[in-house]
Amino acid sequence: MEEDRQKKWEMVFAPRMRQIVPDLFLGNVKASFQGDMLRDNGINSMLSLTDGRWDLLTQLENICDFIDQVASPTLLSSYSLSTHPDNGSYGEMLNGSTDISNAIIIHCDLGISRSPTFIIAYLMRKYGMKRDEVTAFVQSKQKIKPNPNFAKWIFPIKALQRDI
Repeated sequence: MEEDRQKKWEMVFAPRMRQIVPDLFLGNVKASFQGDMLRDNGINSMLSLTDGRWDLLTQLENICDFIDQVASPTLLSSYSLSTHPDNGSYGEMLNGSTDISNAIIIHCDLGISRSPTFIIAYLMRKYGMKRDEVTAFVQSKQKIKPNPNFAKWIFPIKALQRDI
């Protein structure tokens, strides 16, 4: 049992990142220091959310704007998000991504709560989708557990309310 617990902790703290949509990665702080990992995924922009202070949340709109400013043409030109990761159109979009030189990683300490919350908020704004749909999609890519307090505060923000 102690060995299982140790393995879980090692997994939590191991460098990891997952591509959520083409050229937008979710990761943990350890991944942000892995030059080979970043290079192999074409990541040249990083949004670090390691400071847990609540004032980060007041910058949601600016953070979403920043993601758009550094986004690759592939990410910028995507117009929908499949809630079924095995859907052919999503797979084609992912496999057809030829410009990964402008990929971005968004990370917090563990990549489980804060950074997924901001990715969910960004994707809600970008695609005009509801929180539950986007959360399920992100959850299908990486195990996440957004802090309920973040979710209560962040998701009612007007910037995310585009005809939802």
